[in-house]
Amino acid sequence: MTLVAILSVVLGTAALIITFTIIDGFERDIRQNLFGFSSHVRVGTFRGSTVPDDASRIKTIENVPGVAGVYPFLEKEAIIVTRDNIDGVMVKGLPQKTDLSLIKARMVSGEYTLERQNGKPSLIMGKRLASRLSLKVGDKVVLFSVGKLEQFASTPKVQFVIRGLYETGMAEYIDDQFVLTDLRTAQKLFSAPGRINGYDVRCVDPGRADAIANALQLKIGYPFDPRSVFSIYRNLFVWIDLQRELIPVVIGTLIFISAFNVIATLLMFVTERTHTVGVLRSLGVSRRSIRRIFLVQGGLIGIAGAVAGAFLAFVLCYAQQEFHFFSLPEGVYYMVTVPIYMRAEVFALVIAGATALSFIASYIPALLASRLDPVTALRFF
Repeated sequence: MTLVAILSVVLGTAALIITFTIIDGFERDIRQNLFGFSSHVRVGTFRGSTVPDDASRIKTIENVPGVAGVYPFLEKEAIIVTRDNIDGVMVKGLPQKTDLSLIKARMVSGEYTLERQNGKPSLIMGKRLASRLSLKVGDKVVLFSVGKLEQFASTPKVQFVIRGLYETGMAEYIDDQFVLTDLRTAQKLFSAPGRINGYDVRCVDPGRADAIANALQLKIGYPFDPRSVFSIYRNLFVWIDLQRELIPVVIGTLIFISAFNVIATLLMFVTERTHTVGVLRSLGVSRRSIRRIFLVQGGLIGIAGAVAGAFLAFVLCYAQQEFHFFSLPEGVYYMVTVPIYMRAEVFALVIAGATALSFIASYIPALLASRLDPVTALRFF
């Protein structure tokens, strides 16, 4: 019976730790994907209208407290034409110095570079988009801007060389839509020399993105519309918060079930050891000492189960982190494998909680044992 109680604590502890590590992993990966591509604050223009690339405006944004970096961009719709396919994409022109470290880390083929190759501009695109268009690194494609039909003949057309493919796992928001190129090339493609339609702003503390977006609105005003990544992708963060609130509550019930198992185990122990308790009481052992015996028994069950459960959770999480045993449908979860983010404080809190709950659960049987009448207990057998 004691083994059953320990196993229930092991399973409850492991399930709760694994749940938190997966939820933390989801939040971390989604934040990294969005922050790496969209930055913390996106200062776009109303209706995507273009404005001159003004260095003084960049200086104004950089002077806002909490801003770590500013990068101008030009982002517009375009048509991509290959040998056999045609599709619509969002072209984002960036300065070559722009550090999109996330995209660099998520390159699955080729390299991240916006420099020209053999006189032709470079293009970076999502792996899924490339697969849909039957493209690979080194292939050439033609892009032209979307305009009025009667102006099609005079629309600028630029041939690009695909230099790299990335995969963030967020196909719906990034991989299936965006292609990246040099800012000057984008300005040529959209007939907008020296013009941009927004700034990517990185913050010292991403958690203050909303406050910084409000401060930027007051600083630069119309025609700009600063929005934080939390505002742009609000539905994603609401989804994460919903998981964080509900799933631990559901899984946490396993810990309470474990506590009832501890109570049941100790009650059975009290029943089996009633005669022994009677002998100890008749020899002068105090009620407090009897109570302490059963509290220690419950505490040992809790500690053994919690530590073993934490170890089991660590092994399973580490295996998933290294070998990616469990995959996910990318279109639903915005990533291709179950994400894991282990934090020492999560392990410590769950172990402490499970142990404390076992101590509390063992108090009822301990109290009953300490109140046994020695005469009645000796008569029991």
